Amino acid sequence: MDKTPEPRQEIYAACGGRLDHPARYPSALYKGQRVYFCTKACLKAFEKDPERFMAGEIEHPTEEE
Repeated sequence: MDKTPEPRQEIYAACGGRLDHPARYPSALYKGQRVYFCTKACLKAFEKDPERFMAGEIEHPTEEE
């Protein structure tokens, strides 16, 4: 019997960084998919205008507000 472990699904933040423990990061639903953010400030920017944020039209905040 083959006991090869299944590959872990890689999860990325909306800003492109790979997350090892996504439960530690803020998240929201976007078009039925869970989206993760590197900081709460990123999540707040997303919440103001999700479409523009996901299209890359809004810069990701570098600091908490």
